[in-house]
Amino acid sequence: MYGRLDTISHILSNQIEQEYHGTAFIFIRASLEVTTMDVSPGHCWRCERILPRRSVPCSQCPTAKYCSASCRDEDSARHRAVECELFGKKRCSACGKLGKTLECSGCNSAWYCNTDCQRRCFPTHKEACQAIRDSIRQMSTTIVRSRQNYGDFPQYFGNTMAKDFLQLPHNEWSSKQVTEDELARDYHVLSAGCGDLRNTVLTAASLPDKYRGKLHVTLSDFDSSLMARNVLFLFMLVRYADKDYIASSLTTIWYSFHLSKREYDLIKASLDELVMMSAEELYNATGGLVRVLNEELLYMTTVWQKWRTLECQRDKEASINLEWQRMDLFINSDQSTKYDCSLYLESINEQDRKPMKRWFEHGLFLPHEANQRDVPFDNPTLTGLKVNTYLTDGDPRIFLLSQGLFLDQDPPGMEDFTLCVGPKLIPFTAWDCLRVREHSSRSFSSPMEMYHNYVTDLLQKVKSLILHGRLRIHVSLANCLDFPSQHRTLQMPNYDRIFTSNLADYLGFPALLQSFKPLLNTSNSCSVIATETMKWFDSIHSAYAPYLQGSQRDKAVHAFFQDMVPSCHWKGVQPTFNGFMTHHSFTEYYNNTPHFLQFLRADFMAGGPGVPARQDVPSFETVKKYNGMRMRDFRKGPNKLAPFQYRLNARDLNMLRGYVRAVEWCLPKSDKILL
Repeated sequence: MYGRLDTISHILSNQIEQEYHGTAFIFIRASLEVTTMDVSPGHCWRCERILPRRSVPCSQCPTAKYCSASCRDEDSARHRAVECELFGKKRCSACGKLGKTLECSGCNSAWYCNTDCQRRCFPTHKEACQAIRDSIRQMSTTIVRSRQNYGDFPQYFGNTMAKDFLQLPHNEWSSKQVTEDELARDYHVLSAGCGDLRNTVLTAASLPDKYRGKLHVTLSDFDSSLMARNVLFLFMLVRYADKDYIASSLTTIWYSFHLSKREYDLIKASLDELVMMSAEELYNATGGLVRVLNEELLYMTTVWQKWRTLECQRDKEASINLEWQRMDLFINSDQSTKYDCSLYLESINEQDRKPMKRWFEHGLFLPHEANQRDVPFDNPTLTGLKVNTYLTDGDPRIFLLSQGLFLDQDPPGMEDFTLCVGPKLIPFTAWDCLRVREHSSRSFSSPMEMYHNYVTDLLQKVKSLILHGRLRIHVSLANCLDFPSQHRTLQMPNYDRIFTSNLADYLGFPALLQSFKPLLNTSNSCSVIATETMKWFDSIHSAYAPYLQGSQRDKAVHAFFQDMVPSCHWKGVQPTFNGFMTHHSFTEYYNNTPHFLQFLRADFMAGGPGVPARQDVPSFETVKKYNGMRMRDFRKGPNKLAPFQYRLNARDLNMLRGYVRAVEWCLPKSDKILL
């Protein structure tokens, strides 16, 4: 008999009452289509259906388009709260006239019809303008301090939604007749700080059917445990390609805490082969899929050796007991983590809530419902060394070896490897639930089954691409700032896309742009460096919706109810008022983009590794042109690869908090009309 994690379910069910006892908040339970700037071109900004020939534009901004007047009207509260403020005409801060305006370059928070209006307003505006510049200057010092340390668990489960790195129909193929040469050309992608394989899988599986070229992906991450897991998965997909169940089994191994004997045996057999391989043998065994340097393979081999030694049979006394470890991590997590998990469960529809509560208890991710007796093994690939803190100039590979994990020694005690999936890392965050539901042509008994089916289908497509020799992956364990040197040494091709995850949170935007600009493919006008930040809120708390007060809070909450209540009726869902409203529910009705502009200016003022701090506060125009790059201005239109920000309330299963912002950087000649 295996114990159950009823403790987690019990904590979650009681957490909100403890946190919000006696407070009058309201939450509406529903899966709703509230829109922001993550809708694909050519689709309605409300319902996401393909636009008819005569679409209905927003009356106040040039960007949003709808399939009908009803969709436009239903979306007005959400759209006008944020997007219209970004994309639409601005009101003159002097005379109040709405129209074409000039922005104050000092604060980016005031607009004027002309220089006369600006001069007239200056005596009253200068104090507020100077206060913003002073705030940026102070923020730059805070940013430097916050970057000193980083680390914690390997990201075995993605903490942001998977992205298609290419999106050819919206980029290279968007405005011209696609020639035969373009259909057959190769694309090269660098994923720096790559994390798990979700982005690579989605990119490969999303290639248009008529595309016939090869996709070359470089995965760069200096976390040896994480990269060992990635390479293990790639090896298994090739090694057992003849098994019709391999894609499903790999999905289970990717996300399930407990495994059947078949999945566990697949892992053991694969590890037994991998630990004996050289880099050349690995390359040959995967049919040219995986290329890695011998000296870097060493670090992954130490991880594979350790996984082989772990006792994973759950009824054995010496078992690693992931069930207990998972419960212990949750019980000892902070109150914010418990509260966020509680709100997540309360915010999803009732039909999905029951199976999701069960998922928090058992942690299974299977193609069908199962009993505990069907999964008698723990998943060793979810364990690793927890490095609490990496110095920004440090290297966890050195830490790995310093713990005694050498090939010529017996692996150290089992206690060195622990469960490395924190309480808020869940499989349902990694894949966009809107796309998962859109993909599902039949009903499923639980979100787990629906997601499992979706990921399995993606892996089937990736397997087909591999078997046709059209996917090549170079694995690098180099520190991201050292990778350009490795790139030159190995004479690797330049990249059509460079994704840097949220490395900007630890290194700053300037260091990333200086390091990676030379690696862009200058012959492709669509070449892009895509950057993300998740921690910018930490530097400017006034951007955080729960801190709103007075009229600002009232405005956001009012927009929330204006939008959500009609949407419930439109979706045929009865609103349920159960005593609270999540902090994140009204975040997307608060336009904190002016705060983000301040953060970007502070980040570029702070500098970074190899980039000295500036003495002066840079203007936003200076930021947009940094190091000869051109930033796609997210205030003038949507990004082309990674949405500037995502919808929250529409994605009930994704556990989003509204913090992530994406900024895209092009070469000077990119885009004839650069937004």
